[in-house]
Amino acid sequence: MPFICENVECRAVLARGQVKPKREDSGWCFYCPDCKARNVLNDVGVPGGSLELVQPERSGLPHKVVATARQLEEGGYAAQLRVQRALGTRGTYAVEEHWDQLGVFLNAQEAVAHAKTVAADLLERKA
Repeated sequence: MPFICENVECRAVLARGQVKPKREDSGWCFYCPDCKARNVLNDVGVPGGSLELVQPERSGLPHKVVATARQLEEGGYAAQLRVQRALGTRGTYAVEEHWDQLGVFLNAQEAVAHAKTVAADLLERKA
């Protein structure tokens, strides 16, 4: 089974020969050759036996969510949202869904918080 970079911006699918496992203070890992992100590995080999490294299973899929606020000419901020849902197949994403105006808010922080709430609800419903 290949290794997958867990960086949601990268998601490189790597053959075992492309991965150079490294033992650090916090345990086994590899650094993605494409984006340099650290990826955790677990040793599932028998104690005293040979080393067998696997990637831990994630509890949830690594969806890509970008919540932003756009300042409006008439005042206030529009909440904007872009979501790419991770598919069950590692390394692939569904087509991006986006909303330009989820509502108008007095400040940027409220707009971003609202967009993140909408994203969480959306991903929970489609899970």
